[in-house]
Formats: sequence, C-alpha cells, structure tokens
Amino acid sequence: MGVILQAVSWFYPDYTRYYLYISIIVIIPFAIVTFIKQKEKDRIEGTKEFQASIYRMLFMAVVLGVMYFVTYQNHI
Repeated sequence: MGVILQAVSWFYPDYTRYYLYISIIVIIPFAIVTFIKQKEKDRIEGTKEFQASIYRMLFMAVVLGVMYFVTYQNHI
C-alpha cells in the first residue's frame, strides 16, 4: 500500500487524502476479521496473543496521540 500511496501522491496529489480515507475503510474490515480469527485461536489454544495485540494497538494509539499533540503545539 505504501508504493500505491507514493504513486497516488506523485501523479494525483489532489486525491491523496481520498486514497487514505478509502484505504482506512478497506483495512478496518480485514482487521476485524483477523482479530476474530485470532481471538478464536486463542480460545482454542489457550494463548494470550489477542490480548497482547490489543495492548500493542492501544500503546501505539497513545504514542500517536502524544506525537500529534507535541507537533500541534509546535514544540518540535
């Protein structure tokens, strides 16, 4: 998806934002299906991979939020 984003940015800079919106809309259902499969696998095998992946996502959301507010306040 990164190469496609670069191509869209290079050839059609006006449509970069819309490409990102569409990619988010497409990725979310795939992520939900993957999480459902992972949760079912964890339930069957008794592992904690699903819980660890949720914690990783929460941690990255916090990091992105902090980075947004730091750059928004013009401290960098």
